[in-house]
Amino acid sequence: MPRIEPDDPPEATAAVLRERIYGGIACLSTLLVLARHVEDVESAWTAFADVAIATGALYAASLLADYVAHVAAHGQGPRGADAVAALRASGQILQASAVPLLLLALAGVGIIGTAGALRAGVWVSVVTLGLFALLAARRTMLPWWQRAVLVAALLGLGALVVALKTLAH
Repeated sequence: MPRIEPDDPPEATAAVLRERIYGGIACLSTLLVLARHVEDVESAWTAFADVAIATGALYAASLLADYVAHVAAHGQGPRGADAVAALRASGQILQASAVPLLLLALAGVGIIGTAGALRAGVWVSVVTLGLFALLAARRTMLPWWQRAVLVAALLGLGALVVALKTLAH
């Protein structure tokens, strides 16, 4: 989980949560495609590489987009605290894939099966989306029922991605 301090500016908190959700959905989507075609996956290490490349590419794209946006807004690239904030926020994309990659590494060394690692990675990703929805909802001034709707919406999004990917393949 990202370390979000109570005195963090709202923009920093929003960036961290946004990137974690993007990373979680990108990782989830990649895992679903691999899980659906597990018989075509050469090894757990190829699945590991697919997930690492997908989330790594999104991480690089996020950093590039943040850099370009900062240059457009400020006339120069981010420096100091701005650069650290961008790296911190974008780093959430990589963190979103940490547990699924660990599961695939365990499959790669033969501790668990590749199909099981992929399925577990899918559900870890969905649960993580729910945890981040809880984190986001906790910081709002919304009544409890609106917080519950926010959490349910993000969990529903994760479940919808699972359902759509399953139906599509």
